[in-house]
Amino acid sequence: ELTLTSQQRFLETYEAVRANYERLIPRLFGGGRGTLELTDPAHPLESGVEILVRPPGKKPKSIELLSGGEKALCATALIFSMFLVRPSPLCVLDEVDAPLDDANLVRLLSMIKEMTKQ
Repeated sequence: ELTLTSQQRFLETYEAVRANYERLIPRLFGGGRGTLELTDPAHPLESGVEILVRPPGKKPKSIELLSGGEKALCATALIFSMFLVRPSPLCVLDEVDAPLDDANLVRLLSMIKEMTKQ
């Protein structure tokens, strides 16, 4: 019973985080798409999570093939996606802006300002 309850809660949370991630990636990248996929959907509690993203104007890529700035945006989108499911009163984003160019930094800051209202 504990395993079934854990699996149900995990899948509910995973789906909510995935939906948020898919919504946040285009905002942070200024277009494109992104999703999260379980590496072993038949066994979700033992599965890994693969991060897939398609920045605007590029072919679909896994996170390993992205630039440093694109990786930072993916990680930030994942963190924000989790915070939208389970908010936290504090989040330290040390040096997350270092690899970002000006356009990406402006989008990131606007999202941070929006999230601080919640």
